[in-house]
Parts: sequence; C-alpha cells; structure tokens
Amino acid sequence: MDVDVTVLGSGIGGSTVAAILARLGVSVAIVDAARHPRFALGESTIGETSFLLRLLAARYDVPELAHVSTSGGILEHASRRCGIKTNFGFVYHREDQEHDPFEVTQCSVSEGPFGPESHLMRADIDKYLFEAAVRYGATAREGVRIQSVDIRPDAAVVALDNGESIRSDYVIDATGRTSVLADAFGLREQPCRFETNSRTIFTHLRGVVPYDTVEESSGQPNLWHEGTLHHLFDGGWMWVIPFDNRPGSESDLVSVGLNLDADRYPRREGVTAEQEWSEFLDRFPAIKRQFANATPAFRWISTGRTQFSSSRTVGDRWVLMSHAAGAIDALFSRGMANTMAVIEAFVPRFLDARAAGDYSAARFAYLDTLNQSILDNNDKLIAGSYIAFRDFDLWRAWSKMWYLAWNLGVIRVAGTYYQFLENADPALLDRLHQGPVPGSFCPDLPSAQEQFDACFEVMRRVRGGALSPADAVPELAFILGDGEASPSPLNLHDVLRRWHDGSTETQRLIYQWGRTAAPAALRPYFDYDRTTIAKAAELVRSV
Repeated sequence: MDVDVTVLGSGIGGSTVAAILARLGVSVAIVDAARHPRFALGESTIGETSFLLRLLAARYDVPELAHVSTSGGILEHASRRCGIKTNFGFVYHREDQEHDPFEVTQCSVSEGPFGPESHLMRADIDKYLFEAAVRYGATAREGVRIQSVDIRPDAAVVALDNGESIRSDYVIDATGRTSVLADAFGLREQPCRFETNSRTIFTHLRGVVPYDTVEESSGQPNLWHEGTLHHLFDGGWMWVIPFDNRPGSESDLVSVGLNLDADRYPRREGVTAEQEWSEFLDRFPAIKRQFANATPAFRWISTGRTQFSSSRTVGDRWVLMSHAAGAIDALFSRGMANTMAVIEAFVPRFLDARAAGDYSAARFAYLDTLNQSILDNNDKLIAGSYIAFRDFDLWRAWSKMWYLAWNLGVIRVAGTYYQFLENADPALLDRLHQGPVPGSFCPDLPSAQEQFDACFEVMRRVRGGALSPADAVPELAFILGDGEASPSPLNLHDVLRRWHDGSTETQRLIYQWGRTAAPAALRPYFDYDRTTIAKAAELVRSV
C-alpha cells in the first residue's frame, strides 16, 4: 500500500493528527497493534487542551475536535461515560494523622460559555476520533504489529506482521512509551535526563464515594467531587478522576492513580500493587474512608519509572509525537495539552514539506526544540512539586508557579483562537511559534522563563538542604509577585492563599490587564473583542 503518511498508534494523538491530515486530502494509514475501544490514561482536560482542540477544529474544519473540547459536545456526540471538571482540588495529608481541614488548596476552573472542563473516558474519546479519521479517508490497520520501519532516501517502508508493507513519504510515531522508532533508532536516553523520578500504580475503581462525604468541608469554592482531586503527601500524590460526577453519566467508574517518589518509595520485590495500595490506605485514614468500599474494575497496574526521554525527536521522514518523545508525570494534567501543542505546530510544517517534496529533519527542527523544551519545563514543574509536598506552606507557594503557568498557556492559545475566528488569518497561528523561548510556559517572554527557572532554583536549594521550606516561601513570593509576566489579578505575591481563582471575573480582569498593563510581547494575544467569546461558544455548540 502506498500513502502519503503512515501514523503509528491510534490513540488520541495519532487519531487527531490522522483526522486532520485526512480531512486535508492527505492519504493516511493508521497502524496499531491494539483495537478500539481500549484503556488509556490521560483523562483530565485543562484549558490549554480544550482551546487547542477548538483551534485545530476551526483551522482544519474537523468538527469532531470541537465536539470533544467541551463537556456538552462530548455528551451529545462522543460519549455518555465522561465526567466534568470544575476545579483542581489538592488535599494535603500527614501520615497516620487525621486530615486538617485547613490544609487544602483549590483552583476553580472558569466554566464560562464553554462549560466546565472534562474527565475523559479515553476508551470512548480515542475511538470517536479514530473513527473520524477513518471517515475522512484514513486507512486503518488494527490488531497488527509492526515488524520493521525502513527509512530510505525516497520513502519510508513500514512492514507489518500480517505480511503487508506500507510505503509512505513520512512516518508519524504516536505509539507513546513503546515508541517503534525510538526502539529502532536507539533514541531513548539512558539514564533518563529528567529530575522527576516517580512511579505509578493505577486502575479504575467502582464504589468510590465523594471525598466531600467522608470529610468536613474546608470552605472550598467547589465540591471536591466536581473536579479532579489530588491527595498530596510527603513523597507523592494520588489522582481521583470521577466519570460519574455529572447528571446523565452512564459510568460508575473512578480513575485512581497513586504516584510515588521512587527514591523515597522504591518498588519492593514480591509486593503486589494491591498490597502496596492497601498499605498506603492504612497510613492515611481520611483517604482510606473514601475507598473503604471500592473495588477495582480491572487489576491494578504497577509501573517502573514513569519518566523517559529521547535524544532527538525528528529525523529524515519521521517525527515522534509528544508522548512518544518523553513523559514526566500526570500531575497537573498537561499530557494531552502537550500532545495537541505538538500537533498544532507539526501540521503546517508537514504541509510545507509536502509542497516542497522535502521531508528532511532540518525542516522539522523546530518540532524537536518544541518537544524537548516542553518536556524539560514540565520536568521542572513536577520535580518542584515533589519537593513542595514535604511542607504544606511550601506547596501553597509553589502551586502559584503552576497557577501562573496554567494561566499563561490559556492566555496565548485562547487569544489566538478568538482572533482567528475574527480574522481567519493563519499568520495569527504562526505567531504562537515565533517567540524566543519555544516550549516554555510563555514563549514570547524570556523573562517569564527566567522567573520560572529562579523559582525552581529555590526548590532545588530546599531539596539540597541549603534552604528550609519556611525560608523558601518568601523567596518564591518575591520572585512570583515581581514577575513581568505575572498578571496583577492573580495576586501571585500572596503565595499562602488557598484558593486559586480561575473564575470568569478573574479572566475578565486579566483581559483588562492584558490590554493595558501587560508586557508588549503579550498584548497581541488580547487583541480581540470579548463578544467573540460568546460567539465562539455558540459556534462550537453548532458544529
């Protein structure tokens, strides 16, 4: 079979890029050893993910991407087994002690006209996007394994275990950790370069009760059960992602994953994941009450080190998508956002390469820079968090760094999306990739990267014992409150504030700041009429 592009892997990344290319008239083959529907992690969306999906849908006329960008669209078009996310909730626990209701933080997620963010039953969402790619003309090969990938000067040839060969101009590897190309070309770095060192045990559970029912309220803005709940403790964290927390949900499942600092809690030979889970619950009484009657929907899975990295992510006629390039940790739900950011940058570069008949690595060098920088910055964000877990006040302060990064990401993508709807000018989208610090949380502003790096250096000093958590807190407050890219409505100098306000009113104030007081490099992202927001939401509902 001869096609223009072979996509290895039909998860959310592979199916998204295949659907876009097929919609554009590019001939695509998708190959996967598994079949849909199948389990996948990465179930919680953030604003950056959702706005990138809307932007891709608008630019390339792929309405299915808009459908999965809102909880309403998912319910109508894709799945009735997904939940909602109105907040990021963080509950801090101390071993063998009852939980102190004061030791919590929560970030409300602005629902606005698009509605809340989502908890994705990935089996349904991945299948929905895979089927969209096939409807647009992609040829699918499910349940077949790849025997070899031969990159030649004039083509790439993928040999399958059913005896078939696929010849194409280009190969996109979206297979994730088990990357075919990374294995074939020896791309995995040994040891992995990242500072985060964690491992995970996870499953889907039935019978998990809302944390709100087993612990008194902390006065937080939203119920814990209405969002993604993170139980934090010295040495790790746990995600609790309910799919049953919205009216009409047809799921009774909750995704649960326990993430452990592998230096503090190395895997023990002969100890099963079930035993480790039971031992963990015995150390934290409030968490144990939430899971007192929970039973797994399938066996617990225990991983080795979660992190992996690659020496390079592009070559002549091939590219690794985000999760094939590397991984850090699921904290803050950035995985899908990173995947969509790489796809958004890749597609126009591929189209230019196709027009020129030149698929050399040099044409895609920016993708390698983007992939690697995204991973390195996420590594710092997560490594800093594991350090912060040792002290509640330190966590409160460090979490403001995440809160800033989260807002900056949404500002750039949402502002670009609204302007694109107003002007339909692709040059607006190119601007996302013209900043001097690609892959950072604010690529347009080097001072924002310097601010982030300075905050992380504070955390490194804590880890090394040169600075106490108590002394680190005012240092973080000074750096964050004095940052050029710190929007004044976020009040980042108040690092001990427990509630991170992501409300619609805060977003309105950030818009005003952006048009009047933001650094010059950021002001173009606010050059849209706020009435466009409601129009955009109506457009998404109508597609």
